Amino acid sequence: MKLRHLYISALAFLLAACGSKQDYRNAIPAKSAAVVSIDIKSMSEKSGLSGDNANEKLLSRLENMVKSGLTGSEALVEKVFNDAGESGLGVNDKIYLFAGEQAKMGGLLVKVTDSGKLDNVLEVLKKQQVCAAVKESDGCKWTVLGNWLLAYNDNALVFVADNKGSNPQSLVRQASMWLRQKEGEGFSASDDFKSIEQKKGDIVLWSSLEVLPQEVVYPLTMGVSAELRLKDVKAVSTIDFVAGKTVVDVEMMVADKVMKDIMEKKQQVTSTVKGVYLDMFPSATPFWATANIKGGEFYDFICGNPSVRRYFEKSMIPLDFRSIFSAISGDVALAMSGPEGKEFIAYADVKNDNFLKSFERLKPLAALSGGQVLLRNYGDKGYEFKTTDGSLVGLPAGYIELWIGVKNGKLYVTNKESLIDRRVLGLSLRNSKWGNRVEGQRFFMASDLTSLNNIFDLKKLRGAMASALVFFGGLDYLTVESADGDNVHIEILMKDKNKNPLATLLDY
Repeated sequence: MKLRHLYISALAFLLAACGSKQDYRNAIPAKSAAVVSIDIKSMSEKSGLSGDNANEKLLSRLENMVKSGLTGSEALVEKVFNDAGESGLGVNDKIYLFAGEQAKMGGLLVKVTDSGKLDNVLEVLKKQQVCAAVKESDGCKWTVLGNWLLAYNDNALVFVADNKGSNPQSLVRQASMWLRQKEGEGFSASDDFKSIEQKKGDIVLWSSLEVLPQEVVYPLTMGVSAELRLKDVKAVSTIDFVAGKTVVDVEMMVADKVMKDIMEKKQQVTSTVKGVYLDMFPSATPFWATANIKGGEFYDFICGNPSVRRYFEKSMIPLDFRSIFSAISGDVALAMSGPEGKEFIAYADVKNDNFLKSFERLKPLAALSGGQVLLRNYGDKGYEFKTTDGSLVGLPAGYIELWIGVKNGKLYVTNKESLIDRRVLGLSLRNSKWGNRVEGQRFFMASDLTSLNNIFDLKKLRGAMASALVFFGGLDYLTVESADGDNVHIEILMKDKNKNPLATLLDY
């Protein structure tokens, strides 16, 4: 009898193992260079698409939109909208996006709750000529939608394509291998995946430098040790939609020794912002950024990149850039304004103005230009520079006019003369909503976003893009700050401080 009970127990265990569904997250490719986790349930609740208080008007509009594109399939559409589970997909589970090295391949992963119901949905899409007929091979079912492959089994669905525009059918074997991955075989078994799951946010993005194309990485890493391991330079970013704003936090996770050394050197050549330039600009300044640098050391640091060093050494303007940077010590700031945001002025605290002598030596060269380049004194310690074509001196093409000088212990560079002696007659940036957050930061930037209303005539917009553009028209301002110089905190504020950004985007 005991032996019989043992057989029954073993059989029950085997049946349970065969019948249990594997974790759909196992299908995330092990060699992913970037993975994004999207909490659909949380975002749906915030946008008013779920729960007892769901936005029925919006849901009805979305349903009618889908029906109009799937003529003859109204019954199925209604069924899915009444019960999203009828799609066969886990609508309350997280969706994952992934990308491979240099973004050569990317895709989307969704949990499958009922492959039979998913079969029915794809059959309707095939009749509407949205996708090809579903086939079965390599242990999974698959179909093609444009340049994308859709492959699935009883646990997961992957939607994948490469950046070469390859025939999607060539990706079937690869997709089937991902779908067959067991516990401990995919990206979900890594510590990096654990770092994603531990974060709280509507969207969580993990990425390494490996995801960037070579043409992007190469200029950034020129001159850096060949021992730099791109896959060990990582960051986890969280995006959260809360009432009145979108919050983004970027946390660096660097295990590579070479990059750690670079980051440590950057810390040594910068310091915390004192906020001295908050009082020099009116509160309505459209764009403003500030930092604090140790000029000479900072110059040596950025010249560690050969492309930057070559730019200064081979510049068509023979200035002593080292002496200019070496004079800087303290806060620096850049402000942009004007009708199109093209007027700017940059300030920097300087220890002396000896570097201005190098400008004096440029006068004979300007005189040889036949009037195409003009350099003359401006006040006691300044210069006015003009050229009919900036490309003549290694600057952007077209007419350029600049004023450069030192006043009250501050270096200024501007393309608008009136900005030099501008006085703040009312509230300054220190009085802005974010003004008290600047001091003590390693970097701070603020940008007014209300001008987006001037770009689009939002009242006249109609069609699919209207809601997206109305969303941008509802933005107030953006701030980017870093307290330690490595990790970054971003806030995108809405004009309506009581409404969730997702609801603003969808409810139009």
